[in-house]
Amino acid sequence: MKDGWGFAVARGWSSMSLRAALGLTCLTSATAAFATALTVQGAWTPPSPQAGADVGLYMTIHNEDDEADALVRATCPFANFSERRTVDVGEGGLSDRAIPNIPVAAHATLELGPKTFHVGLLQTRDPLTAGQSFTCNITFRRAGPVEVKVMISASPP
Repeated sequence: MKDGWGFAVARGWSSMSLRAALGLTCLTSATAAFATALTVQGAWTPPSPQAGADVGLYMTIHNEDDEADALVRATCPFANFSERRTVDVGEGGLSDRAIPNIPVAAHATLELGPKTFHVGLLQTRDPLTAGQSFTCNITFRRAGPVEVKVMISASPP
């Protein structure tokens, strides 16, 4: 009881385990605070008549936080793999290029589209029919995972 944690020690908790529990609570609260500052809207992907296709995943990301974030991962039930991409303009036209993450500035809105940053969904498992929807998990470096409803549509919703 000499360490200032008398109540917890009297209950059989060590001061070390109590500090760890308090730290985990603070970390969980901080993660929840980040998650509310970042939102994703209007997620969509174009239809594809065949399985095994590669399609783009597009969305609008709003970051109201004071610090920048980054989209680091996307998992969707209808694609085997995903990668973050940017579009380069060269002599031969537009070309997708894989990148480690998609940066999202503080206090900014980022539109992911066919000619800008986007997520490539690779090797679709089934044909994608317009009007269907799925839930994908989009993970951000600071905000953590966000579940996003994705519409299959020929154009943005």
